[in-house]
Amino acid sequence: MDSNYSLADVATVMGRGDGGMMGGAWWLILLFLFLMGGNGFGYGGRGDYVTSADLNSAIAGQTSALNQQSILLSSANNNYETARLIDSLGASIAAQNNTNLINVIQGYNALGNQITNQTNVLGSKLDNLGFQMENCCCSIKTLIKDNLIADLTNQLNQANNVAVNATQSQYLLSMLGKYTPGSGTTTAAGA
Repeated sequence: MDSNYSLADVATVMGRGDGGMMGGAWWLILLFLFLMGGNGFGYGGRGDYVTSADLNSAIAGQTSALNQQSILLSSANNNYETARLIDSLGASIAAQNNTNLINVIQGYNALGNQITNQTNVLGSKLDNLGFQMENCCCSIKTLIKDNLIADLTNQLNQANNVAVNATQSQYLLSMLGKYTPGSGTTTAAGA
């Protein structure tokens, strides 16, 4: 029997005002009990009741679903935290890489500056060596010229001395009178 009654069915059963309240009320009470209790008032007439095993199974299923949802939420949070940490690590690695590149560039610049400074020092030393060699050569040339001049001066002085001695000898001899030099024999007198 269908347990879904319309208002028109209820009004027909109650009879529209034909006998007072009690005449139609007992039908109403009986109908109400019939509708509330179903077939047998909950004791075996309906097949949609819940047993304790069904209830426990439903609660266990709901608990399992909630646990799965909690695990999924925890997994999603872990995934988010892992992604955030990886992003942070990537940023940290990029910053460290930039620092390393700057250090390498500064190292190359310092090495370039050292090479340039060393080249400048070597160039200065070579220039100084050239200057010293020029001075040394000039000193040697001057010394050679000075020695040559001294030798020539000595030769000139010796020639002057010889000439002066010859002139003096001629003068002294001319003052003595007529002088005839000897034959130049080497034998001793009286021998």
